[in-house]
Amino acid sequence: MPKRIDAEARTEQIAAAALRVLERDGLAALSVRGVAAEAGIAAASLRRVFPTQQALRVYCFELIEARATTRIRSLDLTGRALVDAMLGELLPLDAERRSELVAQVQLGVLALTDDALRPAARSLSDGVDRVCRLALDILTAEGMFAGSRDVDHETRRLRAVLDGIALHALWTGDAAPSSQMLDTLALHLDELAGP
Repeated sequence: MPKRIDAEARTEQIAAAALRVLERDGLAALSVRGVAAEAGIAAASLRRVFPTQQALRVYCFELIEARATTRIRSLDLTGRALVDAMLGELLPLDAERRSELVAQVQLGVLALTDDALRPAARSLSDGVDRVCRLALDILTAEGMFAGSRDVDHETRRLRAVLDGIALHALWTGDAAPSSQMLDTLALHLDELAGP
């Protein structure tokens, strides 16, 4: 059993190093040597865990999704506070979430032309869609979502707002404070209660 735990820890260590390389140096630097150096391991050790660059890229998507899912599931809130916190977990509000978003964007661009990578990108995107729908379901249950609104349309619109806030924050860097991102999102959610 200890070997399995060590293997899982090594896998996450390598993938976390890959996310750092993507954020700092870009997709072109996502090589076996570069990631191995960042993780502080031999390239041969990396190849035992991820025999191909493709396997590493797919796992990066999976790691981003798993991290966000873990953070969201650990929230001990209800109602609007839960909605705000859930959606906040998908915004670049700290270094970890920023790193995940940078990696997601870079790998997502690659997935546009890489059929083997596309399912992992789609899975992550579908997960974000589910969080947006869950947020609206919670708002509906709390009486904070106008019954006259189309929930499918508003789910897509919430996703677009969330993506827009996140990408704008990446492009503006440190100029986009967390409070501004959260205020913009909160305003949109407030508006959903009206006609």
